[in-house]
Amino acid sequence: MLFTVLLSKLVLLSTAVIALKAMTLTFIEDNINTAFSFDTGDGDPNPTALAALPKELYDMPAKLAMIASVISIFVAVGHLVFICKDWKKGEKTQAYSFRRNTMFLHLSNFIIILFSLVSIYITHKSSSHFFLRYVMRKAGRPNTEEVRYNLGRFDLETWSCELKDIPGARMVKEDYSRQCMVEAAGRWVMIPFMIVSFAVAVLAVWGMLGGRRDANGERMKTEDVGLEMGKLEGKFNAI
Repeated sequence: MLFTVLLSKLVLLSTAVIALKAMTLTFIEDNINTAFSFDTGDGDPNPTALAALPKELYDMPAKLAMIASVISIFVAVGHLVFICKDWKKGEKTQAYSFRRNTMFLHLSNFIIILFSLVSIYITHKSSSHFFLRYVMRKAGRPNTEEVRYNLGRFDLETWSCELKDIPGARMVKEDYSRQCMVEAAGRWVMIPFMIVSFAVAVLAVWGMLGGRRDANGERMKTEDVGLEMGKLEGKFNAI
């Protein structure tokens, strides 16, 4: 029962991560070659066009999180299917080979999710910050019609959350504000995602190590359990 609840939560969280990271990648894809009129405040009738995204932008963490989420859905749904099919007898899900395989699958899945979580938080922590003076200096150069920010490397959360508060970017404030909330949600949802995957992995390890044991306390494999059950049935029939 606990496995079913945790696996169901894992599927729901995986779906949420996929949706949020898909919005991240879509925003990058849609705006990689676009720009907006940046108001430098100097009264210039021809305002500078600032590229919507910086030249250097982290996108691999979002892709890795999506991959981890897709893998989680396949692993969790596959495990749930076996649990539902074997609900009454429990022969397949209690088999030694099944418990061993699910343990390795869930452990591997947890490691991938943990790696994606760490990569997201590291890139967010190490992200550059927007400097208005840099844009003003580049915009002040002769014959400069479009400026692309090329100082440091950003994650999309830092870029969108800082641009939404820049006075010169008022015309795109709503777009950046919305994306800022999406990025923040996408980063924070990774924490319960990792916690649930860890709980599933721990439960899988416990299921593997806590199987049936013989009289000497040694773990018994599936065929040994079947042999012992056959002996017991023979004794009862003899009685």
